[in-house]
Amino acid sequence: MDIYTKELEYLLNNYWCVKEQNPKEYFKIKNNLDYYKDFIQTKLGSHLIVNDRFIKLEKIPAVPKSYMGISNFNDTLEYTILFIILLFLEDKPKLEQFILSNLIDFITNTATTLELDNIPNWNILHHRKCLVNVINHLKELNIIKVVEEDNIFTEDAKAEALYETTGLSNYYIREFKNNITEYKDLNDYTMDEFSNQNENAGDVRRYKVYRHLLYSLAAYTEDLTEFEIDYLRRFRSSINNELSKYTEAELELTKNMAILLYDEATREKFDFPNNKAISDIVLLVNYNILNKVDNEELFLNQDETITISKELLTRIIKEVKQEYLPYFSKNYRDMPLDNFIKEVISYLKEYDFIRDYEQGYKIYPATSKLVGYIPKETKEQLNLFGGEDNESI
Repeated sequence: MDIYTKELEYLLNNYWCVKEQNPKEYFKIKNNLDYYKDFIQTKLGSHLIVNDRFIKLEKIPAVPKSYMGISNFNDTLEYTILFIILLFLEDKPKLEQFILSNLIDFITNTATTLELDNIPNWNILHHRKCLVNVINHLKELNIIKVVEEDNIFTEDAKAEALYETTGLSNYYIREFKNNITEYKDLNDYTMDEFSNQNENAGDVRRYKVYRHLLYSLAAYTEDLTEFEIDYLRRFRSSINNELSKYTEAELELTKNMAILLYDEATREKFDFPNNKAISDIVLLVNYNILNKVDNEELFLNQDETITISKELLTRIIKEVKQEYLPYFSKNYRDMPLDNFIKEVISYLKEYDFIRDYEQGYKIYPATSKLVGYIPKETKEQLNLFGGEDNESI
């Protein structure tokens, strides 16, 4: 592992590095750009923005996945509010202050004028919580700062707060080459930068392979083109050498999956596992599934997937809750079983561990690589369940 690996890992694992928030990391990254800039340009083909305020690696996936959204968002309304707030901030100079009530009026009026499907009603608690969640996201990214704020907006729709813009909002959204109003699906957005180029040859093929590996939880053959599969198999050794030089990941290539495995001790931040308690529960479900394969209760298909009925997967999730209930956070201990099963299945789908298939599901091979267990001799609640609950809002 090279001494500069952590700087590149930081760019890969964080939205950006803002100098005001993290000056030490900012200067470490900036001073060592020459070391990994070539990797970013020639292997990932990604845009690296460097200025006197922040450094940002634009991470555009080869194939968009549901887990690539904002991890703390739980509702499409939050995305609606986010983009309207960005419009609100667009013409505001750095250090300009604004009050919450003006922002709320702008969100409501804009959503109504544009006749959006999601128009917030601030009399509804859930909608107020969505706004608070978006504001917290913008605060975390240093797009807005708090001048004066209390936490009672969720309780009182007339509560007030004072914020200040940092001038970073205009850098939040990537620039597009073409008119995105003509785009019909997510793949149009991911391929925007490669307009009029052959995605199955040359630089673009290489970019897509590395993006599959670094920007996705796992790359399955059904998500890869035959040309990308050929590139992975022919250049497996050189790809692994490159990744070992610039990251702390190890490439594992199976018959139908390519995945980067990280040492948990070195992982700074990644999509899965994450800081939500449901993430840890899914690790236990994956472990239970793996045990049933070992015990020949479940069988691998030729493509390394497992076909499973809805009833059997439901039983596996029930078994996990029964066996590990004392270790669960209060939210999941008290959650009705049907709701618990629904949430776990939703999360398994979100992170591509399972996909709908005929009358049941197909379990994908990344399931066997991301598992967790609690030793039987353990008597206390583990840090495994130290994550945050998904609040029902």
